[in-house]
Amino acid sequence: MKKTILLFASILFFSASAVAQNEITVTHGSTPAPTYIDAGEAGDSVGDLRIWSFSGQSSDNESVLMHWLMTTVGHADAVTEMESRTTDAVIAFGEEGKDSILLRGIGLYPVAGSTLKTAVTVERAVIGGTGRFAGAAGIVISTHLPDDTWQHVFKLD
Repeated sequence: MKKTILLFASILFFSASAVAQNEITVTHGSTPAPTYIDAGEAGDSVGDLRIWSFSGQSSDNESVLMHWLMTTVGHADAVTEMESRTTDAVIAFGEEGKDSILLRGIGLYPVAGSTLKTAVTVERAVIGGTGRFAGAAGIVISTHLPDDTWQHVFKLD
């Protein structure tokens, strides 16, 4: 019985360690204004692009460079004034940026803004990576915090 309990405790300990190693949090301040390309009909419309590149920091105090490309793909709802946008991003870790995580997803964004409203969360897919993140899969949960900072929690498989 003692062996069974020890075995079970060891499994819990090591699986908790594995989960902790597969979760990375990246934070950054408020986002700068994007480069905006009015690629669709004149004014806010399907096909418009927003592009950002800015720095952040990982939970391990590693520098992170974030490259975001957001495309409007759905017309704004007249009642909510929200529109669908897809996001593709490369999150590059370290000074050389050879270790990166690639993500893709869709979310609802206010027509009048470039980013999510504050206190809103969106979940996107991790679709790959390079270097130590080669073959990465999982999700990233991005939250626009009330103080206008951001938190991105990567949960890798």
